[in-house]
Order: sequence, then C-alpha cells, then structure tokens
Amino acid sequence: MNRYEGKSEEEAVKKAMEDLGIDKVEDLKYQVISSKSKLFNKSVVIGIYSVNDVIVFADDYIKRCLHALGIEGSTEAKYEDGIIKLNILCTRNKLVIGKNGYTLRCINELTRSACHNRFGSFYRILLNCDGYKENKYDKYVYLAKKYAREVQQTKTTIELDPMPSDERRIIHQLLNNYSDIKTESVGVGKDRHITIQYAGKESFYEDIRKDNDSEVVSDVNDEIINEEKKEELE
Repeated sequence: MNRYEGKSEEEAVKKAMEDLGIDKVEDLKYQVISSKSKLFNKSVVIGIYSVNDVIVFADDYIKRCLHALGIEGSTEAKYEDGIIKLNILCTRNKLVIGKNGYTLRCINELTRSACHNRFGSFYRILLNCDGYKENKYDKYVYLAKKYAREVQQTKTTIELDPMPSDERRIIHQLLNNYSDIKTESVGVGKDRHITIQYAGKESFYEDIRKDNDSEVVSDVNDEIINEEKKEELE
C-alpha cells in the first residue's frame, strides 16, 4: 500500500493523484491511516490500495472461513469485467458449496462485507467452487430459453425463484436478445427474482381490451395500424 502525506486530507489526495496520474478523485481508492494535529501543524497520511490488495485480503478471509468449517484450502483469483473472481480449491467441495449453493453464497456475502469494512468501498466479488457456477449458468440458460418460448406462446408472465445477482444477470443478458420478451428483477434482498414478460404487440392489445371498452380499442387499433402503414411507406 502506497502512502502519501499532506497537511490535510485534500492535500494528501492531490499528491497521490498527481503521482499516480489519476484525474478524478472518485477513481482513487484510499483510506486515512493517521491524522495528527499539533498547535501549529497538522499531518494526514492516506494509504492508496489497489484491486490486488483487495484480492489478497479476500483470499486470507476466505481461508479463515474455510478453517472455521474445518477445511483447509486456497483460492485462484482473477479480475475480469470489474469483478473479482475467486475460485476455491479444496478437497471438500460439497461442504463448501452447500445445498443449492447456500454455503458458497454465505461465504461470498461475508467476504464482500469484510472487504467493504476493510477498504471502505463496495467490490463485486464472485466465489466459485468445483465449477458450481458454470453448471448453474448452463442450467439457467436452458431454463430461460424454455420459459421464453412458454411466455411467447401463452403471453403470460412467469416468475422465477429468487437467485443471486450474477445468476440473474445471465438470464437478463440472454433474453435481452428476444424482441418480444422483457425481463425485470423484482423484490428485495433474498427475495429478489426475475419475471419474464411478453412484450409483443399482442400483449398490448390484450391489455387495452381488458381496461377499455370496444370503441376505445377500435380507435387505438386504427392508430397503431396507421402508424405501421406509415413505417412501411417510409
């Protein structure tokens, strides 16, 4: 961790930015290490940390979590797309993963919270073990395609079970390529889940029929048809 000293926090930060070639203060990750005030003098020391510092801390924290479970292990780390990805290596993978990945998620949340408390910033941290996440993603890709076809046929919304943000992201990214399908994350905390909704024109017609009388529906349909004709002419 690099250290910079100034008569104030602002001065120490300015020195660090100039030395590291950083233009925006929000891009500088630091913490105040010490602040001393005397009668005519004040000194502030800040410590600049990098993603590598966070990875080292997270690796040590995970090892301590595993030790508490009676497991000895290590991690493989890489920083990709703004995410710190840590793969846990041990001989008792099933115990680390837990039922439906519950234990792995708990360790993930504890590690993320510990890093935030240590460095004062939120980091996207994703833990994996024995290919669990890859298998989970493959499963959700299959289910997402299946549910998308069902929604296209029935025009009804499907709600999935709650899942972590990285698993929801896989479904959002996949179904974003469907022009007549819309996905949305709803709920909070452990209950946050995805809804898969039909977004084609037929669903619009059905909503209008339910909420308005037939005369209004006719007017709206005429307006939509006229707009479609204009688009064809253009």
